[in-house]
Amino acid sequence: MPERQRVAELVERLSRIAHTLQFADGLNPAQWAALRYLAQANRYSLTPGALAEFLGTTKGTASQTLIALESKGLIRRLRTARDRRSVTIELTDAGRATLARDPVRHIVAASGKVSADDQRAVAEGMDLLLSALQQDRGRACFGYCDKCDHLRVLAEDAHSTRHACGITGDGLPKDELTRLCVNFKISS
Repeated sequence: MPERQRVAELVERLSRIAHTLQFADGLNPAQWAALRYLAQANRYSLTPGALAEFLGTTKGTASQTLIALESKGLIRRLRTARDRRSVTIELTDAGRATLARDPVRHIVAASGKVSADDQRAVAEGMDLLLSALQQDRGRACFGYCDKCDHLRVLAEDAHSTRHACGITGDGLPKDELTRLCVNFKISS
């Protein structure tokens, strides 16, 4: 079997296993994915639209997922100060506690049986595969600010480096460099 076909079949099998695992704790796979996303997203990406883009769904479907999570007390919606019509989403303490029981932890545990080098190679390959699929579909790739072409160095000295987003001009605190961003771009 050609390697490309094998990769596709393995991705599909792993997807089915991951999907089945996520009917847990009264949540469905989309709700778990939304919680994980919200825990990793940066301030520009904590919107219903960015969530829909990340999940690859319509805004209406993402909205239904958010309604379910809000009714369970796992998230809250906050009106933005700049535009009172816009909302950002944040996890509640109950949402973070629920994430501690994330059923995907079984996949994380199983990956521990693979060497660190193989884990890194698989992750890099999967990132490339996902990025290619998203680009082919005209969708946002999402990624981490510290790897983004938009990242700008404002100042650098022996003790620290200050960064900013090249799109917004906003300064980026160190902890935000490792968060998911809807505006992610990397040169191909």
